[in-house]
Formats: sequence, structure tokens, C-alpha cells
Amino acid sequence: MGRLEDIIQRNRTPKGSRERFIWSIVVGCFLLLILALMVFTDLGRPAHAPPPPPPDPAPRVPDHSRVPDVQLR
Repeated sequence: MGRLEDIIQRNRTPKGSRERFIWSIVVGCFLLLILALMVFTDLGRPAHAPPPPPPDPAPRVPDHSRVPDVQLR
């Protein structure tokens, strides 16, 4: 019965389970920090990107398909 008691004692207080739990919490917090930095910062963008060029002013063609001040009721 000595072997059975040793197995029972070993299963009551497993080694490393607390250490594994702490490391999983640390790694999880690290991953959450990385995700938060990816979402809430602009680390991937260039620091001084030139603004986009203004759109070309196209000549405005009057829209004759609409009649002003006409409402459908």
C-alpha cells in the first residue's frame, strides 16, 4: 500500500501547476498588451507621410434630371 499512498499524495499536491498558471497569466497579459498596442496606436504608419494630393477639380455638369423644390408626398 506504500506505492498507492505515494500516488495519492502526489496527486493531491501536483507540482508545477501553480507555476504553469502564473506563466499562462503572464503570457496572456503580454498578448493582450500587444493587441491593445496594435489597435490603439499607429506604430505601423510612417511618421511624416505626405498628405494625399487634392482631387482634380472636374467641371461640374448641371444635373438636369432633378427639379428644385419638388417634394413627393
